[in-house]
Amino acid sequence: MATTRKKVTFEEQMANLQEIVDHLQQGNLSLDESIKEFKDGMKMANKLQTQLDKADKTLAQLMNDDGQLEPAEKAGEDLSNNGVNNQGYHSEFTDQDKSK
Repeated sequence: MATTRKKVTFEEQMANLQEIVDHLQQGNLSLDESIKEFKDGMKMANKLQTQLDKADKTLAQLMNDDGQLEPAEKAGEDLSNNGVNNQGYHSEFTDQDKSK
């Protein structure tokens, strides 16, 4: 009989990592147990960071009119207004006059 594994959510993994941190902070573990917990925590933290990096890349893209992903910021776009017309205001981070 095949067993199905439940996919652990990001939040559940964060809770598990917090448990490891709590165990380590309590100081009740032996040196060997502390090292094992630390290694497990580092593996989990790296996995979570990878998931965050992937999510960040996904969020940094938008769908264009053709349903294709494209970068949220194209060169020269001023996104400081959150998609609202600037009404005369410009971001200090975009080149207003490229001839300077």
